[in-house]
Amino acid sequence: MEILTKLLESESDATTSVVMLTGAAGAGKTSVLRQLVRLQADKYLRGQTTKLLLYVNAQGRSLARLNEALATELQDLKVGLTYHSVAALTRLGILVPVIDGFDELLGVSGYDDAFSSLANFLEQIAGEGQLLTSARSVYYEEEFLARADRISTTGEQAWNHVPVRVLDWGDEDRRQYLDEWMEREGVSESDSVSLRNRVNGVLEGKNRPLTLRPLFFTRMVDLLRRDPGFSAGDDLFRELVEDYLNRELTEKLLDRNSRPLLAEKQFERLMRELAEEMWNQETRELDYRFVREVAEYVVGDEGEGLPEATRQIILERIPTLAFLARRGNGRSHVGAFEHELFFFYFLAGSIASQLTSNDRDLRIILSRSALPEDVADRVALELIAQGIDTREGLQELLNRLAKAGTTEWRRTTQVRENAGLIVMALCREYFRRHGKIDGLSIRSVVFPGSHLKDVALTRCSLAGVTVRRTDLGATRFEDCKADEGTLFIEPRVRPGSTRLELRGLTLGQVTGLYLQHDGSPGVSYDPSVVAEVLKECGAPIPTDPQGSSGPEASSEYRELLERLMRAYHRANPVCIGDQNLRGIFDHPRWKTLERLLVGRDLVGKETRSTNGQTTEFLRRKFLPERLMSGLNEGAVADERIRGFWRDLESEARDAG
Repeated sequence: MEILTKLLESESDATTSVVMLTGAAGAGKTSVLRQLVRLQADKYLRGQTTKLLLYVNAQGRSLARLNEALATELQDLKVGLTYHSVAALTRLGILVPVIDGFDELLGVSGYDDAFSSLANFLEQIAGEGQLLTSARSVYYEEEFLARADRISTTGEQAWNHVPVRVLDWGDEDRRQYLDEWMEREGVSESDSVSLRNRVNGVLEGKNRPLTLRPLFFTRMVDLLRRDPGFSAGDDLFRELVEDYLNRELTEKLLDRNSRPLLAEKQFERLMRELAEEMWNQETRELDYRFVREVAEYVVGDEGEGLPEATRQIILERIPTLAFLARRGNGRSHVGAFEHELFFFYFLAGSIASQLTSNDRDLRIILSRSALPEDVADRVALELIAQGIDTREGLQELLNRLAKAGTTEWRRTTQVRENAGLIVMALCREYFRRHGKIDGLSIRSVVFPGSHLKDVALTRCSLAGVTVRRTDLGATRFEDCKADEGTLFIEPRVRPGSTRLELRGLTLGQVTGLYLQHDGSPGVSYDPSVVAEVLKECGAPIPTDPQGSSGPEASSEYRELLERLMRAYHRANPVCIGDQNLRGIFDHPRWKTLERLLVGRDLVGKETRSTNGQTTEFLRRKFLPERLMSGLNEGAVADERIRGFWRDLESEARDAG
């Protein structure tokens, strides 16, 4: 909170400060942002600040309709402003938009349209003011930073990126919460000892990773207090959901004789259908009319033999459920899950069901939006728990996911990314249970970020697979193969623990490596470095692969250019007067490099006003990975990039 407060009070330096708050679902991002909004409003009323925060709950809204989200929030606040005024107030430093759930805003229109909406807003504020967003994964943060300028309307945004991460709770955080909770609840000293022992028992088991997130830990403590027999089992998430389901059934959905009106499986199916309807409508809340329609469908299908009066009681009570009850600020009544993780749980159940059904087209449900990693993890757990844990069963699932992404249409990229996320989750869960993955074929999917930590794949094949910014730091491909359509784009590797024994892989199929070892400069595009690291990781690439060797530009120029590209990962344009970049702009080779970049129109010069003075900036016109792929002739098509590297090679020879 202190970090965010300081960032809000800092002054912009001719570019918009885009603060991105990341953390896992349930880590407390929304709580942090809402508290920040309240604190800032309180400071404003006391005259301690001139900035107000506009909180925009973006969950389930398409970013292609960002203006609609802004308009809705302003209408709910009844402030008499239109969404057109937000950009102007942001430029003046009076208002800071807080977009909660940035990655939730990626809808069926795809990344480019979604990112374009936010990019266009950055253009409207013309390098002034601040913007605060949140996302569950650093991957979406990186994707936005890479794509923002490419898909902007005018290409004239001016932003700098400030990453902030919400950390999981440590032992001291949990101990402090438990102390405060027991004092607040009036737990006796004798009961507190027993409760602490039971909490520690859960923390020492398989559920420990989940309890690092505040949501799960706090709910677990409540449940342990209420139910002396609760032990969390092997799946804390399922236990929490089943506890909620049971409470709803035994407290609200009762007949006159206090008996549940629905069986637990029937009720769970209703929740899944509601989650799928929300997913299909790209929202996290449904008007009660839709809630009732879904309930009518499920009760009609599942409740055969129920008296009509009983059905009507069920339909009338559905809107009162804690899972769904919510009243919007001035809006019509809507139903929403109490927390996004409950929505994830039931959506995963729906996807898992469709994955095992031969009469369902997976493309529909996989095309709606960017699938949260928690959903993919849950899908894998559901499927493996159902007994689909043989190699043949897993291969059948992978084949179905591959088939969903083979038909080319406007949503194919989204389908392949969501399918790839599920493939990775299935591999992680299968390996965790069996300790090996042997002889699988993975085809036609994209691994979008995420990870394959502690997974070893033996004698497997990759065909048409794109691995983009995926963490392979503790992944082993042993005696595997990759076809020519398989690409690695900035994968995260750690020599010593990453193994890439992939026959058929060439240097031209790898665009950059993110080196995770200590002292690493981050992403490296230098073919000699990439080739060396790949060999350290066991990749059987030729010493001098045909068609992959690139220009022999001197190491000084290459290193200088890589440093500039890393700066572009944080901002665009970059300020020539930035003191943190003096090592680039004071370098004796810089003027030559600048001349070549500007001459080939790969970067453009512009001037902006900074604190009353005119300052020079350099704006990139290509993604860093695309420009640096010029080191690898087989991976580049644009003539300007080819020409630049030829020019640079000539300069390097002359200088030598």
